[in-house]
Amino acid sequence: MSRLAAAIAVAVLLLAACGEAAPTADANTGIRGVVTLGPTCPVEQPGQAPCVTPYAAKLVITAESDGAVVARVTSAADGTFEVLVPPGDYVIAPEPGGDPFPVGQPVAVHVDAGAFSEVEVSYDTGIR
Repeated sequence: MSRLAAAIAVAVLLLAACGEAAPTADANTGIRGVVTLGPTCPVEQPGQAPCVTPYAAKLVITAESDGAVVARVTSAADGTFEVLVPPGDYVIAPEPGGDPFPVGQPVAVHVDAGAFSEVEVSYDTGIR
């Protein structure tokens, strides 16, 4: 019986060694960005700074190839966020902020090995 258990253990180890490991992110590869909310004033004047403010939001990062969820992140009160992901192509899907506003638009992003891709995610307040 113990020989059978040993043979099974060896077979499992051999099969595991043949499998391809999923890529993992390192501390120098990922997505970094800021989330903004705007407009925050009813009328923007020419020459005036844009009426936007940082926004704390929930973001879902999915693989562009198959839509699999890779990560979830919440931006800080100042709108900034950072998430480690392996190199590849992703879509940042902002979760709805309310009903119906604010609403964010998805952002496509490419991540290279050993680098952070910088993005801006914008939420629309609906103010016009």
